[in-house]
Amino acid sequence: MHQSVRDYWISFNDPLEGRVNFMYLDVKGYVSTGIGNKIDQTARDYSAPTAQERADSLAAAGRLRWLVNDTGTDATSEEIAAEWDTVKSRMDLAPLGHGRFAPPLTRLHVDNDEIDRHVFEKLDEMESVLLGRTGCGEFASWPANAQLATLSMAWAMGPKFRFPKFQGHVGSRNWVGAADECHFTPDVGTIIIRNKLDRAHFLMSRDVEDQGLPLEQIALDVSDVFGVQGALLALGFTPLSQDGVDGPRTQGKVKEFQSANGLGENGAFDDPDTVAALAAQLSSLGFTVFGA
Repeated sequence: MHQSVRDYWISFNDPLEGRVNFMYLDVKGYVSTGIGNKIDQTARDYSAPTAQERADSLAAAGRLRWLVNDTGTDATSEEIAAEWDTVKSRMDLAPLGHGRFAPPLTRLHVDNDEIDRHVFEKLDEMESVLLGRTGCGEFASWPANAQLATLSMAWAMGPKFRFPKFQGHVGSRNWVGAADECHFTPDVGTIIIRNKLDRAHFLMSRDVEDQGLPLEQIALDVSDVFGVQGALLALGFTPLSQDGVDGPRTQGKVKEFQSANGLGENGAFDDPDTVAALAAQLSSLGFTVFGA
């Protein structure tokens, strides 16, 4: 993958998945941690694992360095297994969000450096799988935005997702077609935002290629509130949701950016001086900017 995709990956995914330092159940009942990292090899949603699935899941969990909350010492394999079993047994909490699995229900955690290490390990594994799939043979030469969007889909569904029309489109570099076929379900929560982001990045891939712009640079569009939110996230103005809503939090982050750059603090995402400053800073970091 292009280095820009790797550099942007955490900023892109953190607002979508959140950063969770303990084990929890995702909305389908799979034990997860970190930035949406599944550590659960159970075959079916909301199901107890077979003995082999449990063993495979514990092996996945054991790839992370777990620390005991009270002492900060390394957790034993027995402690990791007990924690995994405790979390997996609480299917009743899965629909209620990861916060319901916070201590004292859980007793182990991973630190932020370990989360990042594991995220990039999984990202590299996903890229390796994608490279062997129909339609993705030229992945290395795709625009950075197309790589980002395809990896985003893989992050949410696993790299072996089956979208035959989508694979046909990316195989022929038909980025508009890919944008039309990248949508996945259930279209709820942050999946709504991920679907919108993936579509936008495929469409920008078309523009990048049509205009002969650098394929290795990620393009961002600052022409609307959705894009400005993304620009602010890329520049480290968090916490912020990229939901396309010009609400109080977005206005507050715009004001924060304006204050940091000596601009009038009006909170308007479409303020010309603010958009110009956003574009300049993104460009200086190696992004291609549309809509400024």
